[in-house]
Amino acid sequence: MVGPEVWRTGNVLIKVWDDGVIVYHLDSGTTHLLNPTAGQLLCSLSVASGTATALSHRLASENDLESDEELDHTIADLLKQLDALGLIEPVTE
Repeated sequence: MVGPEVWRTGNVLIKVWDDGVIVYHLDSGTTHLLNPTAGQLLCSLSVASGTATALSHRLASENDLESDEELDHTIADLLKQLDALGLIEPVTE
């Protein structure tokens, strides 16, 4: 049985602004502007890797939000989008 996927940031540089986050992907040379929520998720991953559920709980705690199933789904969707952009990657060992 395979456990939940653990994510970490890819090879990126992150700059935080008031209205979003700019991310430069070192491997591809692409730049991305993320909304504040996606940016906060990426910044959280740059500090410590985690599963979608763990990241959801972490962000809820940091923002005084209720950790619920809707937030878990939102975070899981954001992780899929960040993965599709190549900004995060699964931890493999």
